[in-house]
Amino acid sequence: MRKCVGDTVKHPERDESGQVVGIITNPACLLRTLVIEWDSGETEEWSEIEFGPLQD
Repeated sequence: MRKCVGDTVKHPERDESGQVVGIITNPACLLRTLVIEWDSGETEEWSEIEFGPLQD
């Protein structure tokens, strides 16, 4: 499922949640990079595919 700015996500490796605060689109690739602010205050960039299938 495609993620949007404002969506809540679970960290793929830790027991932590965060909010998508930005999306980086690469025109040469279908995968997007999500900018996520975790509940701990840390901000990271993760590939959208890390959060599950892009389509149901």
